[in-house]
Amino acid sequence: MKIIHNYFYNVSYQLLVLIAPLVTIPYIARVIGPVGVGINAYTNSVVGYFCLIGSLGITLYGSREIAFHRDNLIDRSRIFWEITLLQIATTFLASIIFLIFLKFEPHYQFFFLLQATTLLANAFDISWYFMGLEDFRKTVLRDAIIRVFSIACIFLFIHKPSNLWLYILIVSGSGIFGNLSLWPYLLKSVHHVPFKQLHFSRHLKPAVILFIPTVSIQLYIMINKIMLKNMVSVQAAGFMDYSDSFINASMILVTSLSMVLLPRITNLFANNKIEAIHQSLYKSFQFITALAVPLMFGLAVVAPHFTVWFLTPKFAVTGTLLIIQTPIILLIAWNNTIGKQYLLPVNRMRDYTLSIVNGVFVNFIANYFCIYYLGVYGAAFATVLTEIFVTSYQVIAVRHQLNLSLMFHDFGKFFLAGALMGGILLFTTYLLPLRLLSFIFEIILGVLIYSLLLYLLRTDLILQLIKRVGIDRRN
Repeated sequence: MKIIHNYFYNVSYQLLVLIAPLVTIPYIARVIGPVGVGINAYTNSVVGYFCLIGSLGITLYGSREIAFHRDNLIDRSRIFWEITLLQIATTFLASIIFLIFLKFEPHYQFFFLLQATTLLANAFDISWYFMGLEDFRKTVLRDAIIRVFSIACIFLFIHKPSNLWLYILIVSGSGIFGNLSLWPYLLKSVHHVPFKQLHFSRHLKPAVILFIPTVSIQLYIMINKIMLKNMVSVQAAGFMDYSDSFINASMILVTSLSMVLLPRITNLFANNKIEAIHQSLYKSFQFITALAVPLMFGLAVVAPHFTVWFLTPKFAVTGTLLIIQTPIILLIAWNNTIGKQYLLPVNRMRDYTLSIVNGVFVNFIANYFCIYYLGVYGAAFATVLTEIFVTSYQVIAVRHQLNLSLMFHDFGKFFLAGALMGGILLFTTYLLPLRLLSFIFEIILGVLIYSLLLYLLRTDLILQLIKRVGIDRRN
């Protein structure tokens, strides 16, 4: 039951991280315009590289270390302060490197400085501590307050293209307040440890090892927008940024479970419960596949109409980009599950790192040639090709340790149900007007159709759910 609660808490947390930009997207698209949106996307992507240097893989490493030592208050406190000191030091180093970069960057310097507020926020981010404790409630409550406040500020103060600087400051500044708001919760959870007893340098090497795949993931998330800006236009970067935002929002349902189960599986591995890890992976993999398939088909169907209604016809290109990118919802669901629910917890860092690092090279090469020949649409195709490579690499890496037939059990049924659901929704999309209620109706209809088809196809997931509900009612 705790896993279920934490899953919904983490879904809420991830949704809230994206809710401010998603809720304000149609307003900002109209007020700021494609050029302003592109400038924001470009400067944010570049500053994101320096934020990666500052974070140094600490989110994954910190949560894993806290999970290992969560039952020992003394060790937990010492590890918390050591990792926090390391995080402050790496953020300071990243800030110095950023200032050097800025001295040689002639464009958008003012906007770069505003975006750099997120660098300062990194130094105070301790969400990894609460993830390690499997306590997602506090982070959700924190983000709920901060995100609502930032949304209100955007609608109150952003009214024209010249307000772009204020928009960036509101979005990036909210991260500082959000991260600082978690610190009061430490009073009863972490003890004071004398500075002389802290040896934060010992965490540097393992954090760097986790930093390599972390920075690699972010590289091929951000590199397409930077290449688009230089090879096509800054507007193209904005179109791609919005497409990525919608994809990321859709994937929250299928990636949140991995973050919830990472500390749990780490604890199982510490106690040498390998069979329990395998069984957990098989169940979660089937559950994630069942969620990802309808999301993939559903988003592909509604994307063209939704983007025109949500963003205005100026951003119609984003709808086409979404259609091309939807397969990565399923692909990332798979490689995220294998990577964070198996490879990372059981210390198979080499396989996990190689899959991601090699993916960066594939992404760069694919982006160059695809963008060169297909323009902005090429960036979307390159993303799909990259995720196909990463997923294939990880599946091959675990083929001897895991039962692939159990992992992909009922995938054919999920895919058939999703395709039929998509076909029906495609027909209804052209009959309904472009209104919010129409999209809500399509979502509800899609859920009902997909669920019914899963039952008619007798998928194990639905049958087990019905059986579990029947048992609970009898009890």
